[in-house]
Amino acid sequence: MWTPLPPLLLLLAAAAAAIPTALAAPNCPPQGAVFEKPRNFKTSAAIRDAIANLTASFTARDSDNSAAVLASNVSYSVEIFSTAADAPSVFSWHHTAPTLNATVGVKKADGDAVYRLGSLTKIFTVYTWLAQDGDSKWSDPITKYVPELAAAADKAASDPLSNVAWGDVTIGALTSQLSGAVRDYGLMGEITQEYDQNTAVAVGFPPLSSSDPTFPKCGAYPLCNRTAFFAGLLQTHPSYAPFVTPAYTNTGFQILAYALESIKGKPFKTLLQESVLTPLKLQHTYYNNAPARAGLIPGGSTTAAEWDYQLGDESPAGNMYSSASDISALGRSILSSSLLSPTLTNRWLKPAALTSETVAGVGYPWGIRRIPRPLSNGKRTVDAYVKAGRIGYYSSLLSLLPDYGVGITIVMAGSALPGNSNFNIADAVGEILLPALEAAAREQADAIYAGTYVDKAHNSSLKITTQTDRPGLGIENWVSNGTDMQGWSVVLQSGYAPVQPSIRLYPTGLETNGGKRKGYKAVFEDLSLPSRAGSMFSTDCGSWVSFTAVMYGGQALDQFVFVLDGSGKVVGLENAALRSVLTRV
Repeated sequence: MWTPLPPLLLLLAAAAAAIPTALAAPNCPPQGAVFEKPRNFKTSAAIRDAIANLTASFTARDSDNSAAVLASNVSYSVEIFSTAADAPSVFSWHHTAPTLNATVGVKKADGDAVYRLGSLTKIFTVYTWLAQDGDSKWSDPITKYVPELAAAADKAASDPLSNVAWGDVTIGALTSQLSGAVRDYGLMGEITQEYDQNTAVAVGFPPLSSSDPTFPKCGAYPLCNRTAFFAGLLQTHPSYAPFVTPAYTNTGFQILAYALESIKGKPFKTLLQESVLTPLKLQHTYYNNAPARAGLIPGGSTTAAEWDYQLGDESPAGNMYSSASDISALGRSILSSSLLSPTLTNRWLKPAALTSETVAGVGYPWGIRRIPRPLSNGKRTVDAYVKAGRIGYYSSLLSLLPDYGVGITIVMAGSALPGNSNFNIADAVGEILLPALEAAAREQADAIYAGTYVDKAHNSSLKITTQTDRPGLGIENWVSNGTDMQGWSVVLQSGYAPVQPSIRLYPTGLETNGGKRKGYKAVFEDLSLPSRAGSMFSTDCGSWVSFTAVMYGGQALDQFVFVLDGSGKVVGLENAALRSVLTRV
């Protein structure tokens, strides 16, 4: 129970007396990285062991011809990439199916072999929008840029069950699958386009007349032009009201492309080329009609593999072709903010909505996985931003791990490609990779920051450590002006005593002087509090509420700055509120 602060000296005495000799309760870091992104890929023992384990795992996979793997039938490429300048490629693996008929297309899988992407195309589409126009218009209604929807916007007022409320659908809603519109019109999933009437009736559907106003006049055969698309789309009913829940829609990305064309006055294909493909030098990426000679085409037939199948105006939702190396370059560009500002990238890599699964969310248009990482004395969750796709004989996946500046690329092709095969490989990679990345980041942090920091003139000092069972950097034995700040800082923030104090430091992403001054945020925690695990509304992880809660002279006690010299070596540590400069010894 919270009690008012006792007099200053009594509180200080209680804080000092309560400092324990050992900490046993869990720490709660803020969302995001708990260490700086690893750059030690060439020297980390954890990374070296992970690469050896991955090599052994894929060697075994490629010799397994069971129904679940079908290595004899499926060709694939896997790449792990990073934003580290000296290790852009961390691991790569390419497998060519023994049954690959190379009479058409390339003869083997490698980083440059071209695959179809399916819905991974959507990342190119949103990246194009952001590179061209940013996200300042994402709260604008789509009716502002697409006149066909503006003309139909009022219908939802009188009949919301039969008409999408297009006036309430924003550009951001379309990028994040929150528009409530139907998944597809005519092109995919439409039984009257995919099967003949007799087949449909045989499985329980009623006969339809082509004169029925909702009978698709276009789709797969023939493709819809813009006029026919909107004429049909506006006859379909909404799935949900806007912003109620994520509901996957390909039509939204076709509409996004129309809107960007209206804003920029150029064809979407041109915008994609000039804002993404050309700047990133993606020589093995195609918006449509990729040459067969560049492709990995299973079955020896471009028709059977659906290599030639085009989506027309719905191409921004799933038509593109690319290679493993180009997709990795795309992911590396996103993580390093090479085309966007870091702030815009940070906004892009954030959730737009939750799903019914507690560890999953939806982004723009990412699928977000919240991956718990076990710590015996701390909580740690890694967020992965994932987009997968499937079309014909092909599947793909791109996963970004912003906490580490690392991503995973997977492209696959096979005439008997198992369902979810791209995710199965991602799961296998992640089980080996994520523990190694966390260990490498900790190794790096320990080498750079651990040690004792002293200001003898003011009788001030502290020790920086890392522990394998806790997140972030630890502050121990913190003394300021001869006072035990270890317990005092936690008491000031919590407003009560006694406490079992713990202080952990986490990177803020704030740097100056070319990285020679790096900001870190301290989390002051009382580890004597009972666990709230399993509670309905209480939480063990409310540390985000307490940042800068203790101020002195307008400066925050939890704000620390590491000082580096010209060689990149840490030489000092500053605390804003204490106006102290401690030298690393």
